Amino acid sequence: MPIEDSVKVLYIEDDYSARILLKKILTRPPFLYFEAADGMEGMKVALQQHPQLIIMDIDLPDIRGDELATKIKHTNELKGVVIVALTALKEEDAKEKILIAGCAGFITKPIDVQKFPGQLLQFLEGKKEVVESERREIVHQEYEKSIVEHLTQKVKELEIFNKKLESTSQRLKEHGQSLENVLGILSSLQTCTNPVAFKKIIVDEICQRFQFDRGAFIEVDSESMTMQIKYARGMMQEEWEKYRFPVETPFIYKYFEDNNVLLVRNLSQIEDTKLRGLLENFKTNQFIFAYLGTPISQYQSSSSRERILPLLESFMPSLVNQEDLDIEVIINNLEEYLSSESLYRAGFIFLDNYQSKTNLISGGEYRFLETLIRTASYMYQNLTLMEQLRFLFVKAEKEAITDSLTELYNYRYFLLQLNREVSRAQRHKSVFSLIMIDIDFFKNYNDAYGHQAGDLILRRIAQAMLENTRNSDMVCRYGGEEFCIICPELTKEDAKKTAEKLRQMVQTLELPKIKSLPTENLTISSGIASFPDDGSNAYQLILNADKALYKAKESGRNQVCVIN
Repeated sequence: MPIEDSVKVLYIEDDYSARILLKKILTRPPFLYFEAADGMEGMKVALQQHPQLIIMDIDLPDIRGDELATKIKHTNELKGVVIVALTALKEEDAKEKILIAGCAGFITKPIDVQKFPGQLLQFLEGKKEVVESERREIVHQEYEKSIVEHLTQKVKELEIFNKKLESTSQRLKEHGQSLENVLGILSSLQTCTNPVAFKKIIVDEICQRFQFDRGAFIEVDSESMTMQIKYARGMMQEEWEKYRFPVETPFIYKYFEDNNVLLVRNLSQIEDTKLRGLLENFKTNQFIFAYLGTPISQYQSSSSRERILPLLESFMPSLVNQEDLDIEVIINNLEEYLSSESLYRAGFIFLDNYQSKTNLISGGEYRFLETLIRTASYMYQNLTLMEQLRFLFVKAEKEAITDSLTELYNYRYFLLQLNREVSRAQRHKSVFSLIMIDIDFFKNYNDAYGHQAGDLILRRIAQAMLENTRNSDMVCRYGGEEFCIICPELTKEDAKKTAEKLRQMVQTLELPKIKSLPTENLTISSGIASFPDDGSNAYQLILNADKALYKAKESGRNQVCVIN
């Protein structure tokens, strides 16, 4: 990128002395210096200041350097930023992973104070270190594997946390029946593998063991900002599905400022007339309303660590006092998860005795219920966090093999599958064909209508190819306006028929006409190579399919050619 009069530089490093050194070096023009002590703070500063250059240490306290680089490069506002890793690591594989993750290059510690500004300017001017082509695929796979292993480790750490909860049960048995109820419910909740099962079990178990006539699990829909019952016991589904109550943040703050459990012995305690009317229609006079989250006053008045430690100490004092890496990781996960948005990801539990009219709960049982709700809050949040990790894992896996524009398989996955198809065909002594397709005069279309319209055309043609090929065929975006189709068990003649069908189909698509094109319609040219006649490996097949495509282009375009 061209060097501007002033260059914003962000340095992400947890070593204070290192930050002091770079601040002295980079306070002279053209640099404007910013710094952050960890990865999450660095992301925040980057989104605020939009630096042209980010220098970061690979070994950060809260996130791995390669993960942070990938996160930055996948953030729309920061896609164009140049990232340079500053590291003392000597291992080549670690440096390669940093490059795969999105860094333009790295500078080895200790730095040369005189040369350092010039090195940064070189990267800003376009210098980019790359992984050797023969190792790129291997390093990419190793990096993806490390990401998956890291996510898996996070899930395991959460599972370890739940297992440690079991170790506390022995100390609670002496407290009698009420405490036995708490343990029974917790034991059942620990078998839950997803939030849906958790909602049903916690409502059913509390109603049964604490003898409530009615119970409901309620969530806040963040879009409509209404409280909605997701599961209920003691009422018909068509009855509880009709109840909706608009809610605002101050409402929740008011009722759960100091604790997780609200005990209402008379509806006169409810100041909101609309809510009181809803409860009267609900035929309840006294009820318990519990919040599966952090009490608001604790959340607002304390640091992240101070918010979490008291909750852990209330049920697991022995664990919190340990110098234990596992508990530290769990606390860090909870610190990140318990953001302000978690207020609406938390659950609420409603309990009452509208039929028997008996007193809701004694003072002793109330304290045990509070303990249960506090502990269940973490278990529920752990489950939702694991759901999120699973979602991110699936998403990352899909994005690694998918072209983001057309949603076809990408070039990297195409090469992988082509090599697999060659191996499969060799084992079974079968044939397959490779079709390479290029959109004719696509540059003219881009020049006439712009890149956004061009992207739309790429998506439409990609979708049309998917709809007009077999389920067993693999349609991929090769790059730019080129596509490839791997056709298992398809001879060269049959592949030519498929390519001709696609050519005619594209020609008849209702697309804007362009006077600068010979036919005023977008057309495609195709080249075909087949295994084993035209190549015994992926490289030869791509080469020959490309030659056939070149022949189609040279012969006037809008046609299908095979390699001789």
